[in-house]
Amino acid sequence: MSLRENERRILAEIEYALAKDDPDLDGHLKSFGADDPAYDEDDRPGRAVLLLLIGVAALVLCAMLAGLYFSAPVQGTQPATPPSPADNTAPGTGTGGG
Repeated sequence: MSLRENERRILAEIEYALAKDDPDLDGHLKSFGADDPAYDEDDRPGRAVLLLLIGVAALVLCAMLAGLYFSAPVQGTQPATPPSPADNTAPGTGTGGG
């Protein structure tokens, strides 16, 4: 849960007052966990899962858009219709007029 601006300001004031009163404590607190090789704020396990989910969502979205694009009819074309029985002018039908 995120802190409100007022709470952040109060914590910053407390931190400043502690650092001013006891510089040794301030040094210990600032270096806390810095020498631990497992301590890395940028390498959180949740970050990899989040990036994986975002990648999968992007792939699904691209697949859906491609499906819509290729399934849409092309404008200006008409579907092929079979010839009507009255339009029997194919060669060899014997319906010549001459």
